Amino acid sequence: MKDQLNLPDNAVGSVIVNEEVMALLASQLELVKSPKKLLLMKHIHQEALPPVYTSVVHLGPSDFELIESKMADLDTMAFSKEELQYPFYGVMEQRELIAVGGYHIYSEDYVELGNIGTDVRWRRQGYGRKICTELTRSGRRVTSNVYLNVLEENIGAITLYQSLGYALMCKQYMVEFVI
Repeated sequence: MKDQLNLPDNAVGSVIVNEEVMALLASQLELVKSPKKLLLMKHIHQEALPPVYTSVVHLGPSDFELIESKMADLDTMAFSKEELQYPFYGVMEQRELIAVGGYHIYSEDYVELGNIGTDVRWRRQGYGRKICTELTRSGRRVTSNVYLNVLEENIGAITLYQSLGYALMCKQYMVEFVI
């Protein structure tokens, strides 16, 4: 496959797999680094969502450079230019994007929130909750299958997601491997 795709010798691939598949792959792949443990969570309690936040704005194509810049500042784990076609929401303060979030997948069957972050200077003030609430609400208008992944070590985010009606579905691993 490496030759067919004309990939360089130092090419790295990545994949998210569940625990069962990870056990099978562990001995078959040359890992670049230790896999990151993730939790897949699904939104199942719509009544847990707080009221609509008017401070959260829908971001559009004219905001793409702003979104990309903020994603770089936040050092998001996974983000592709193609994902900018999906809805994004943000909070602006003093003409600055201070919190943002969007989707990795957005279809009529499955929505996956991602890239949720708040500028370090504005954290612990509820902006992540606001962004996640509006992303979830938007996703629920499309499908009841609204998911997100969160690093297992991010206890604060897990607690936030649970308070908004998310429940653990399974444990997963983000794996980076030599191709």
